[in-house]
Amino acid sequence: MGLRSAGKTTLVKNVFEGKEWDEIKNLEPTEFVETVQYKYRGLLKVTIFDAGGQKQFIYSYFTDLWSNKIFSGVGVFIWVIDSSNPELFNEAKQELKKALKFLNDYSPNARKFLIASKYDRHKMSLDQIRMEFKDINLDEVSATSIPLGIAREIICTIIDYSLMDMFDTQIKKLEKILAKFNKNENALMSMLVNKNDGLEIASAISIKKINPKLKYLSMKTLYTPMEKAHSIFSSLKQETCDFLVSHLGDYFIVVFNLNQKIVQISVLEERNFKIASMLKRLEAMKSQVLECIET
Repeated sequence: MGLRSAGKTTLVKNVFEGKEWDEIKNLEPTEFVETVQYKYRGLLKVTIFDAGGQKQFIYSYFTDLWSNKIFSGVGVFIWVIDSSNPELFNEAKQELKKALKFLNDYSPNARKFLIASKYDRHKMSLDQIRMEFKDINLDEVSATSIPLGIAREIICTIIDYSLMDMFDTQIKKLEKILAKFNKNENALMSMLVNKNDGLEIASAISIKKINPKLKYLSMKTLYTPMEKAHSIFSSLKQETCDFLVSHLGDYFIVVFNLNQKIVQISVLEERNFKIASMLKRLEAMKSQVLECIET
């Protein structure tokens, strides 16, 4: 939730659909409440209530007709403000206080966060923003910017911290499967990726120089060429495009299609790359991985 033009919908599409700034920078304002369901990281089913911030809509959210529908069953509540427009902070604060009153009534255990969006154009520092909202009981106040590439990490950290504990056993099992594959194929890294948001489901990394923030990056650019190839050559008898290999310096990046929703991405040194044995091993472990995810 948040006032008009705060950047709520762009954050939703950046995180849950893996879209980048050029794809979402000119979105139309949301009319009333848009309800969308996603499977975050391929594991967690979430329902997003993206609430339009125009005054007439915000007024409706606090009525008897809509308040219980919007504020019931909430696990994570995020109020978004436009950090480039501090003139609206007082109005945002007043509306946030109203929202929290209903949230505390209907979902008292919900975690509550304030996100200062558009931080690439901020007029106040994050410390100053925190001071502005210090009288409101919130779990955390953070700053995001999609053009600066920090929005996905902030939102994902909130969701991972608040809701993903229930999948610890599944993720650890998947990590063991990937680690075994790495050992057998001398792979430096293997990662399972959810196609819809491009985010990591689980990974096993054998070297320290891999970017530690990899789990917050969308991997869509690595497997979309495979999907485009399939659409271009759809007239051929082969129904699916199972894998894609890219050569980058001394390394091969292999993208293997497990099903319509999940891919495995592995990085192997050029000298250790044996495609035939690797594909056999990938096929052999596919059912094991999918069974673990779908449990």
